[in-house]
Amino acid sequence: MEAHAIPPAYEDDARHIAIATVSDIRVIVSWNFRHMVNIERKRKINSVNLREGYPLVDLVSPWEVSYAES
Repeated sequence: MEAHAIPPAYEDDARHIAIATVSDIRVIVSWNFRHMVNIERKRKINSVNLREGYPLVDLVSPWEVSYAES
C-alpha cells in the first residue's frame, strides 16, 4: 500500500495479491481490470515484489487462461 501499487480504497485487492505472493502462487486470474489485470499495476506490483525479495506474480484475465486439449 505504501508503494501505491494498488489505490488506498482497494486494500482487499492488495491483500489478495500479497497473500498469493507470500504463498508462492505465481498466477492470479481475475476480472478486475482496473486494479489488478492492468499492465501499469502489474509493473508496480512486481517492482514491489522484486524490491522485497519475492518472485514475480502474473495477473491475468480468464481469457488468457487456456487448457491443453487431451
